[in-house]
Order: sequence, then C-alpha cells, then structure tokens
Amino acid sequence: MAGSMLEQMTREQVFLVEQAMEEMDRHYDEEKRMLRNVEDGRGDRHSTRGSAHYAVGLLIRNGEEDVERACAVLDQVLKQQLDAPDEIFHGTFKTSPQAAEPPRGGYPWKRFGPGFAYYLTSTLEKISGHLAEELGAEGEGGQHVGGKDVEQALTRAADRVIPPVWRSYDPNWREFIACAFAMILEHFEPQLPPELVRRMDEAMDKAVTGSIDRRLSDAVPMNTNIELMHLFIVHYYGHRYGNEAWIRHADHQAEQFLEDFAEFGTLAEFNSTTYYGVDLTVLGLIRQYARTDRFKAIGHTIEHGLWETIALFYHPGLENMAGPYARAYEMEMTAHSSMGVFLYLAFGERLKHLAAVNCETGHDPMIALVGVDVPEQVKRKLLGEPEERLVTRRYRELCERDQPGKNRFVCTATAWLERNLMIGACSGSRNTNGQLHPATMHWRSGAGGRYSLRLIRREPEGGWNTHLRGYSIDAAASPGKLTAAVTLETGGKALDVYFEVCGPGVTAANVSPSVWTFPGLSLRVEAEAPEPIVRERDGGGCVEIIYPYRPVSPEDVSHMAFQLKVT
Repeated sequence: MAGSMLEQMTREQVFLVEQAMEEMDRHYDEEKRMLRNVEDGRGDRHSTRGSAHYAVGLLIRNGEEDVERACAVLDQVLKQQLDAPDEIFHGTFKTSPQAAEPPRGGYPWKRFGPGFAYYLTSTLEKISGHLAEELGAEGEGGQHVGGKDVEQALTRAADRVIPPVWRSYDPNWREFIACAFAMILEHFEPQLPPELVRRMDEAMDKAVTGSIDRRLSDAVPMNTNIELMHLFIVHYYGHRYGNEAWIRHADHQAEQFLEDFAEFGTLAEFNSTTYYGVDLTVLGLIRQYARTDRFKAIGHTIEHGLWETIALFYHPGLENMAGPYARAYEMEMTAHSSMGVFLYLAFGERLKHLAAVNCETGHDPMIALVGVDVPEQVKRKLLGEPEERLVTRRYRELCERDQPGKNRFVCTATAWLERNLMIGACSGSRNTNGQLHPATMHWRSGAGGRYSLRLIRREPEGGWNTHLRGYSIDAAASPGKLTAAVTLETGGKALDVYFEVCGPGVTAANVSPSVWTFPGLSLRVEAEAPEPIVRERDGGGCVEIIYPYRPVSPEDVSHMAFQLKVT
C-alpha cells in the first residue's frame, strides 16, 4: 500500500474506494483487460465507461501491479473511441467492445440546422404510422400486417443508414470518460508511460471536439448532468492544451448555465437522485480542478443551491427524496443513485448503510476524491425527523426528444412530507420520457416496512421506460392527498395507464375500485377512468392497478382523473 492515496483519505473515503474496488475486482476480465458489464444480467459484454472508472480506482489504491493493470485497462478503453470527424458520433466511445459500429456516410448532420434530429425522428414516426394504416388491411398472401410490425421494420431499416442515438452509439460516453481521464491526468500522470499519456491527450482532443460540436448543433440535446460534464471537460482540457477557443466556450456556457439556474434555483433534471449523484460529482470536479476563480465560483453557487433543494425534498425518516422526479429509474434513493454516498461522506458512520453497493458503485472512487461540500445550514435539515411541510418549487424541464426552442416547459413541483408519509406531484410537464414520475407516494408502516406508489404508462405488455407522445399528466400534492389529470392524444396508440405499488406484503387482496388498502396505508380513490384491472407482479410485493386506454381512431382524445386520499 506504500504510496497509495488511501493513506491521505478519511475513513469514509477509504471505505468507498475499498468497497468499490472489491466489487470491480470481481468483474475484471484478465483476458479482455476490461470490466464485465453485469448490469445487463448476462455479463457476456464489457463496459467501456465502467473500465475507465476502474482505472481511477486502481491508481488510487496503487497496490501490487495496480498501475500496470490500470495502464492495460486504459489501453483497451482508448481502443473503443470512434474516430470519424464527419460523423455525429465522432470522439465518443463504444459502450462495449462487443457493440457494433454505427453506420457511416448516410447522415451529413453538420449540413443541417438545430432541430433536424427532432424533425427526422418525428417524420419517421409519422411515416411508419401512415404506412401501418396503408398495410393494415392485408399483407402479402392475405396475411394481416400489424402496425407495430411495420413500425419496427421501418425503424430497423432506417437504423442501417442513419446512426440511431442510444441504440448504435451513446454520445454521453465522451463526457463520462473525459471526466475520468481528467482525474487520472490530474493526479497520476507521472506514474503513466508517456506514450499512454500522449494517446489519452489525443483521445481527449477528439472527445472535446465532438462534445462542442454536439452542444453547438443541439442535434442531441444535453440533459443537466451531461451539460455540467461538458462545461468541466471543455474548461479543463482547454486550459491543459492552451486552447483559447475552448476556454471561451466553457466560460460562456458556464455563465449561461448559472443564469438558467438562477431563474428558479433548480435544475432541469429536477429531484432526480440518479442524476443528482452525477451532478454533485461533476460539481466536485469543478470545485477541485477548475483553473479559474470565476469558474470555481459558478460551480460553488450551483453546488450549494442544489443542496438547498435536496434538503427541501429529502425525508430523513424514510431516507429518500419525495417525488416528483423529472427523470428517475427507481423509487428508492439507494437503488440507482450515488446520493447515499454523498450523505455518508457528509455525516459518517450513522449513514453508512446508505452507501451500500448498487449499479453506481463504480463511480465511488471519483466521489471519494472530490469529496462533499454541504452548507452548514443545510446539514441540520438532513438529519432527524422531518418537519411537516408542503413544498412548492418550479423548474424548467428539458424535453430532449422535442423541437429545440420549444422544449423547455416551466413545471411546478409540489410535495407533502409528514412523519411516515410523503407525496409528490408536478404539473406543466410535457416530457415524453417514461423516466418522468409526476405522481408519487412513499410511506412507512408501523412494522418499519417502506413502500412506494407511482403513476406511469406503457404500451400494452411493453415497458414504461420509453418515449411516448400524446400522453401528459398534471398532478398536485397536498396534505394527505394526491390528484392527477391525464390527457391522452396518442394518434390511435393503445396505452395502459397504471399505478404501481411496491413493498413488503403488498398484494391485490384489498384493492377495490374505490379503496386501496396496503400495509401502513389506506387510500380512498375517486377515478374518472375505465374499470381497473388489478394484478400482482414479480411473485408478490408489487401490484399494478391498470386503467386501459384503447382508442378507436387516431383522432381520439381522452381524459382520466384520479384523486387518492389517505384515510
């Protein structure tokens, strides 16, 4: 352990690094010199981003052969970079060496103005819809051609010509890996072979160039966490390479970000424990490694303002953030988030259980290095039982699949928090993303079990984590009550609008159209909606209360309304 950075770290920082490294060591593939991707449940692919994070941890630990392994890992990560100056994916990295190369030469994206990607996507959706109508009666040989089959076939054909973002490449890997490389170059450059450093610098030139092109074109809009990473990497590498144009770009964009933040003191990815964890990591990078006082001051203002908002919606007793969530995967803060790690760093052993291993643990060595900066007045709000309160905040969302210039709607978030209950809701959102959770509840039973409820949607037998147009919710939280008005104008697409309720002992036994009784909570329900279908899921512990929407024609417009009152 001689020469390890662990020797200069606090007990909490050491714990985070050692726990993360124990987890990542288990998934290291000696033959491929990369981490296996275990998030997909198979482990037959490798993770480029995860491997970059592993290299950070190896260099921090600096045990026997760790530096040599880190160099081998970085060599493999560098081999995954896409070098294609005329393509939209230039400078990003393949998510895995097993991933296919995105198609080249069919999309001269630099010739088009902002919003082209939106128009291209929406046009393909309209074409597939009309094509489905044309072929819906009968196909070849008298076989019925389903609309969904037509849509999927057209999508597959288009994907062979136009590189589909998220499916053929992930633009965000530029920013994630560039942040990890910045930390490595900042702390460990003298320990690395000069040739490897040269290749890393060459890769960062491509990554930052591609990131700036993406930002200026707005072809693929940047959500908050990516925008913050963009600011940091352009600033950091601009100073490293003496690139004045990059420095000016970063300074201008940072001032604009601060101005946008000052409107409501909130971020577009509002109340998201998943993305707040990334935001706090990047703000820590700015705090530690920014090269100018002004850039650091901007980061400091945003970091402290973010903690103020977190304290408003955080429930110390339930150890979770109240909804609504502008973007979220899970209802539990510790399931897909680093927020618990930051609280552990701030408060020590009493909150160590919040820093348990999850799918974000690979980020923990970076978090350990940048640390945490919680304002003193906020710390008091994050401990003990919460004050009974009704919270209202506004935020300006980003609808990343909508027309630039018309995709930043002002939303109003409301939350009610009391001893064993919190309710969250938002109105004004027009986001198509299934990660929007505009109507939520959390509670704790007398036996200590924790429970959650959320209102979501999906195509019949599909998944909720998709983009769907023509569906919106305006919801409000008040003491002991959640209301939600749903508008459905889907162009003829069927949807399931449903409440998902999860927690220990949750069953369908005591769910009727007007009364829902679960451990620790009973709700009186008023619904202007079709008769619900109630079913248990995953072998128990989750119940779905489904209100099916089955339009007759593409012109159909429908509304549902719900009132859930705690009794």
